[in-house]
Parts: sequence; C-alpha cells; structure tokens
Amino acid sequence: YPNVQYYCLTSAAGCYTDFHIDFGGTSVWYHILSGEKIFCLIPPSKENLAIYEDWLCRPDQAEVFLPDLIPNHAENVFRISLQESQTLVIPTAWIHAVYTPKDSLVLGGNFLHGLD
Repeated sequence: YPNVQYYCLTSAAGCYTDFHIDFGGTSVWYHILSGEKIFCLIPPSKENLAIYEDWLCRPDQAEVFLPDLIPNHAENVFRISLQESQTLVIPTAWIHAVYTPKDSLVLGGNFLHGLD
C-alpha cells in the first residue's frame, strides 16, 4: 500500500481530455517535466456525482460543458494551471478534465490507498 501504476504522457498543444473519474477508485498524480496542463476539478459530492452521471448519459454530452450544470459553479468548480516542475494529486472520485495549452511531457500514476 499504496500500489502505484506509473506512466509517462506526451501531449501536443491543444489536446483535451473530457470530464472523467479515474478508474477503480484510484487517486492520480501528475508531475510536469515540461509544458503546461490546465485542470478543471469538480469535488465528488452526492449532487455533483449525480449531475455527472446524468451528463454522461446525455445524447448531447459533447455539446454541454459539465461545469455549467454544477450549482454555484463559480465556487464548486476549480481551475488549476500546472507548470513545469509542479505536481498535482487528484483525490479519489474527483471529476476532472485536462487541457494542454503547450506541448507537454508528464510523469504520473494512479494509486490506491486506505484514506477516505
């Protein structure tokens, strides 16, 4: 414990990963070796998870920006810009999307732990 899966990501500027929750109840960490990543994070409240689940099933999902559906999104949706040599840990079940404004090289990993 924790059991960590490591990976190296290369991303071209303009890449986007839509909103998701990392697999199997894992938390995830990112360390930027070069470039930049912008994260949009939504905490896993019961209400937010229900909104996320409904959004996943929408036929127009690609046309609807998930944070627009989150109540009081100015206070309940977080934007984090991660620069070279910075690290971010995203806790279990946090809903997040990632945008790459600059070509990037990233080390990261998913891990399980016993914390709630």
